[in-house]
Amino acid sequence: MLRYGEKLDLDKNLWDAIVTYMNDDIREDVHFDLAPCSEEEFLDEYVKRDPEFEKLLHEEFGIEMDV
Repeated sequence: MLRYGEKLDLDKNLWDAIVTYMNDDIREDVHFDLAPCSEEEFLDEYVKRDPEFEKLLHEEFGIEMDV
């Protein structure tokens, strides 16, 4: 995962901001299926279930998911 072209290490403030944009039902389903897991693993799975979220991550946070 990259942010502005550099490897991203999610900190708590950034993670909390990202979570506010997530669909509650999808977020809860991913949590139920994966927890405990890293934020990156969670986000990878979330984007699989809500592909449009990848565009939001890029537009709002400058985050590019690994391909």
